[in-house]
Amino acid sequence: MPYVSKSSPRRKPKAKRTTRRKAPAPSVVLAALDLVKDYRTNGTATRALDGVSLDVPSGRFISVMGPSGSGKSTLLHLLGGLDGPTSGEVLLEGKPLSGLEDKEITLARRGSVGFVFQFFNLVPVLTVEENVALPRVIAGDRPDSYQARLDEVIAQVGLEDVTTKLPSQISGGQQQRTAIARAIFPSPAVILADEPTGNLDTRTGRQILELLKRLQVDLGQTIVIVTHDPRAAAYGDEVIYLEDGRIRSRIDLSKTRRSSARAGSPSRDGTKGGEARARAVLAWLQKLGA
Repeated sequence: MPYVSKSSPRRKPKAKRTTRRKAPAPSVVLAALDLVKDYRTNGTATRALDGVSLDVPSGRFISVMGPSGSGKSTLLHLLGGLDGPTSGEVLLEGKPLSGLEDKEITLARRGSVGFVFQFFNLVPVLTVEENVALPRVIAGDRPDSYQARLDEVIAQVGLEDVTTKLPSQISGGQQQRTAIARAIFPSPAVILADEPTGNLDTRTGRQILELLKRLQVDLGQTIVIVTHDPRAAAYGDEVIYLEDGRIRSRIDLSKTRRSSARAGSPSRDGTKGGEARARAVLAWLQKLGA
């Protein structure tokens, strides 16, 4: 019988491994590095902040809670350059604010930080449209250079019907929308909001929070709010609890947000997903004994 060589079995080529690329870490828009703030009254020093460190990544919504006197408003003022720390550092878009003159700090935050306050801080003799445009007017810009942007922002916050009215002629909710429009008009890197619903009824406050959330979700706006209300805090991706000038605890609500989405719950707050996050915040606060 003639010899027949047996061919060796073919080896299957190894499947190429596909390596998943990690999503790039979001850049940090705002950072607090070991912030300390002391106030002195009648020779007595009071420590409002005691070594607070915090990163605010781009596109993140962070809520800051704490009892009265915990330092939460002080933290917001330091982050926005409205006040200076006793020690520590604030970095705005990677640049330190310490060592800058007052005028330099004003210029640094003018296009990078938008402020929203509890009592709106609108100019009473200016119309809604004029209040919104104020940052560009102060900068000395011509109206024709910003009119398109002005119209866009007013539409985003739903104020098209009241542009020529004075603050005294519109509701509290519309006044806060005007304040938000003014804050986002220069396209800031971050919005800092101090008790933005504190002067509003529950329904109107919810509408303002939903507006802020839309700005984050739809436009990628970075937001930090100070609030005493757990339901308001639940609009954030993360909640930080301050006590005696220090960060006592944090809760990440991103997982709650994702689990709500998987369960088919609507994604906007004020819905089932928002209720789940509010319950998570309330349970967390109970554990803290807050």
